[in-house]
Order: sequence, then C-alpha cells, then structure tokens
Amino acid sequence: MAVETLSPDAARQAWTDWKWQQRNAVRTSAQLQGHFPNCDHRTLERIDRHNRTKRFQATPYFLSLVETDPDTGNPLTDDPLWKQVFPFGTDETGDGDDPYEYDGKTENWELPSEMVTPIAQHKYDNRVIVRYANVCHAYCQFCYEALRTLDRDSTKVSFDRGHWQATLDFLRANPQVEEMILSGGEPLMHSNDQIDQVLAEARAARPDLIVRIHTRSLTFNPYRVDSGLVSVLARHGVTAVGLHITHPRELSPDFDDAIRRLQSAVPILFANVPLLGGVNDDTATMRDLCMGLYRRGVHAGYLYHFMPHSPEASAFRVPVRRGVEIVTALKRHISNPAVPEYVLPHATGKYTVPLIDSPDAYPRHAVDANGVRVLRAVNWQQEPIEYPDPEIV
Repeated sequence: MAVETLSPDAARQAWTDWKWQQRNAVRTSAQLQGHFPNCDHRTLERIDRHNRTKRFQATPYFLSLVETDPDTGNPLTDDPLWKQVFPFGTDETGDGDDPYEYDGKTENWELPSEMVTPIAQHKYDNRVIVRYANVCHAYCQFCYEALRTLDRDSTKVSFDRGHWQATLDFLRANPQVEEMILSGGEPLMHSNDQIDQVLAEARAARPDLIVRIHTRSLTFNPYRVDSGLVSVLARHGVTAVGLHITHPRELSPDFDDAIRRLQSAVPILFANVPLLGGVNDDTATMRDLCMGLYRRGVHAGYLYHFMPHSPEASAFRVPVRRGVEIVTALKRHISNPAVPEYVLPHATGKYTVPLIDSPDAYPRHAVDANGVRVLRAVNWQQEPIEYPDPEIV
C-alpha cells in the first residue's frame, strides 16, 4: 500500500519504520518513475542496463533528500546525493587503459593472507574486521566494497554460523586482538535479535573485547536506530560506532534523532568520510560537514581518498593534492576536533597523508643565531616559524 493512501499519522508511522523503508526501496526503473514521474528514457534505460550486472537501490528517505528540478521534479544530475546512488555509467564509457579502474575482480583491501576466517580480516595487530553482511540499505555507486555489495555475481563469502564459530575460535585463541569491528556491507541490515545473538556470543567468547560497528544507516535509513537496537548496543557494551557520511545535506532532523538515540547507548561516535569529486571535494562543503558533525558530538575520524579499483573512478576520483588543500584549510580555520585525518586506503593499510602542499613547507633542521638546533616550518597562517629542538648529548 502506498504511503499516500494512509492517514497522516499512519503515513508517518510507516515512513519511520526502517523495514518499511527497505520494503519500499527503489530498485528498478519502474519504481524510480513512480517517485519521479517525469524521468526521461535515458535515465530509466541507464537503470535497466546497470541492473543486469550491478545493483541500484535507494530508500524513499534518501530520495527525499535529493534536490530536484523545480519544473520537472526530476533529480538534478549534479546533486551530490543523487550522484552517489545513480549509476551514471562512467565505467562503461572508459577505454580500459587505466590499470586502477574497476574491473570486477581486483581486490583493493582484503589481502588473502589477512583472512583468518572467510569472514574475518586481521590487517592490523590489535583488531579484526568481521564482514557481517554483503547487502546494504542503499548502494553507493563508488563503493569500495563493490565486489561484495554492488556486483550481482559476487563471489564473496556470506556470513554464516560455521564461519562465525571459526571467528569466535580465532578470537579466543588470540588475546592480542583487542577489538572486533562489525562491518559489511551494512551490518545493521540484520534484525535486532540477530545482532543481539552475535554480540552475546562475542562477549561470551571474549568478555574483554572492544566492539565497534561501521554503518551508513544514519544517512540511508536513520529509522534503523530504533529503541530495540539501542537496547542491544547498550546491553553488550558497544564502544564505538563509525558513521559513513559524505555531505552536510545528510545531516537531517531524522539523522539528528538517530544520533541522539545512539549517543544514549554508545560512548564514541566518529565519522568515516570518502573524498568524492563533485560531492564534497571543496573546502566549504567539507567545513559544513565536519563542523555539523562536531556540533552533534560526532568525532572527526577519517577522510578517505578514493580507493583504487573502485567503480566510477573517472567521476569521483580527485588528486591527492586536492585533499591536502582541503584538510590544510580545515586545520587553519575550524576547531581541531572537527578535522578528519586524511588517509590513502592502500591495500597494505591506511597511510596518513602529510599536510604539506609545497616543498618550502617541509619541516627541516637548521641552526639559529645562538647556535641552537631548531626546526623550521610553516605555521597555519603560512608564516615561517622556528622551534627549538636541541640535540640531546
């Protein structure tokens, strides 16, 4: 039943039901035309062609945030939210000469040697990431995990009881692993009861385990953060939730409600932000996003450079220098806790990019007029400075 046929109260109740959002997610050209009746045939054909090999999906909630043309009611093609979910198909028009473009087979993060079980990756010494889901509320067309999520013929292993028991055995046998990260896909696509069971079993195996969850629920389907989920997270002592977010227009009133509910149960909320051309690759947009998150008590986390071998690279990838310029400007002009760490997500691990945008800015040692060794650098106002750094004999 369409929400428009309901009373206002019933309509709102349906709209704010996260399962209703998923049941009514737009996945086909016909469904998209139901939301945007004036969609042109090229847009609809693009959806049909894309759906043969990959997934298109957006919740009614997320589509309600998309800016539309006042005359036609269609999504604006350059809208930063629409660009994330609509398959513009730049991959299909490429010449294939880029060795780092998406080819549907090259791994960009999960090295085989790091997979201690089919669903658990041990890249860093003290933590393990568990791929708890291969599906999402909606699908980012730039997804860094496209081999798992976007591809219809994905060969990625799915979460099951056998793989989970093997992961619990690994956690028991490796006390140096201090943290488990539930990720995906979207881990919160599971029901509250399923999440409750997994967290209870992890706690039974390792009572001391730090638990973190990575999610994009708050921007695609904020109603997922319901009272039942909050109770589960509080009961099992989840320490941190990493929020995937890209643009300040995603900071809606419903996002705010979800943030407040999460904050009642989880001590640490932080942001994971991908740097995307045409979406957030300018200082003003990133400033609004970072300060908006800071005002809401969300810590700055990572600003991720576009990952090699990810879809739509020609549309979203920007030079590293652009990221340096943006984060350097943020460091100079906004509250430091709101500034993310700019990283390159290399397959061997994240590399923090130095915020140095000219050779003269590199710190270097010299000797001052008093014969003392100093470090010469450039400060946030682009002025040369000296800092005493005497050698210790």
